[in-house]
Amino acid sequence: MRSPKTVTLICLQVLLGASLAGCAFTEAESAAKACPSDQISEGGTCIAGDTAEFTEKQVEDSLKKYKLTAAMAGVWVDGKKISTVASGESMTGIPASKDMHFRIGSVAIPYLTTEILKLVDEGKVKLDDKISRWRPELPHADEITLKMLASTTSGYADYVTDPKFVAELYKNPFRQWTAEELVDISVSKPLVKKPGTGFVYSHANWVILGDIISKVEKKPLAEVMQNNILKPLGLTQTQIPATAEISAPVLHAFDNERDVFEDSTYWDPSWTLAPGSVMTGTLEDMGKSFAALGEGKLLTPESHKVQITPVSDVSPTTSYALGVAVQKTWLLQNPSFAGYQGTVAYLPSKKIAIATVATQGIGSDAAKNFSTELLISIADHVVPDTPLSGG
Repeated sequence: MRSPKTVTLICLQVLLGASLAGCAFTEAESAAKACPSDQISEGGTCIAGDTAEFTEKQVEDSLKKYKLTAAMAGVWVDGKKISTVASGESMTGIPASKDMHFRIGSVAIPYLTTEILKLVDEGKVKLDDKISRWRPELPHADEITLKMLASTTSGYADYVTDPKFVAELYKNPFRQWTAEELVDISVSKPLVKKPGTGFVYSHANWVILGDIISKVEKKPLAEVMQNNILKPLGLTQTQIPATAEISAPVLHAFDNERDVFEDSTYWDPSWTLAPGSVMTGTLEDMGKSFAALGEGKLLTPESHKVQITPVSDVSPTTSYALGVAVQKTWLLQNPSFAGYQGTVAYLPSKKIAIATVATQGIGSDAAKNFSTELLISIADHVVPDTPLSGG
């Protein structure tokens, strides 16, 4: 929290001609006085006074409630850590800890859209550029723009929902997929919607976008992400392995999607995003990165506004911007795959970042991301006047 500055408040006494004594408070003190009795002020933001205790209890309770093996959560206000907690086990007899590494999945998607917007700021591309400039061989390439990829409104089908792909993935979860294989599955199918006419989530958008970034920068995508995103944001615990490797200490994942409860930690994640954007990280880095992106740390104000401005509706209360969901003014991402579950959210108006992570347990529903339920419960308690629930 920044050092409070002394400010002079115009008190009722002044209007009555009384003394100014007692009318000067620090900024923090004045903010604290404005908070309800059950809240405290952190950097001028009112949050629940029992945030740390509540977060810890929610994490612990989630293990039984959602049948999880492990769970973590963190809350930060204007960069200050309010609470981070881990509960459960990584493996039998090995407690989960807050410094453990795991796959961050789609948390890296706004890293991709940030990079494309950085290229816009540098005058190297325009969001309205057709992808035929770099990928002329793709169907409808002369109709689809960079912005459509970044907002997943290209209309391309999602290879992840293709039955043959799913069968192959479950047959050999250690298979390393190429970008070409993944994109080919999507573009071999008819468009789900006409380009630019609505939200159609497709992993192919991120694979193609990553390839275009690499082509524009004339460097491997991993190098671009490392130098242009991870280093500037100080994400020292976020890595871009070329294999299924995860640096120690590792939060192990478990999955029952193949009708048997098994360790899925080292299933190959190559199908999830563009090569060079498939990352591992920590709870702390997740929260730090989303706060930075939520504040537009790497972009001009104009490009930052474009990144978080909704392009299309996903539900009555949720929209999608460029690589981020927008729900009731919160910015969100919530990856879930191979037994790993994560959610990260940022509330720009209050500079609050919340991150949650979970791993599936025996009997847990693999189709649901329970880390999102955990995050919503924490968010609604921490800032009850700006709830996240109801999306």
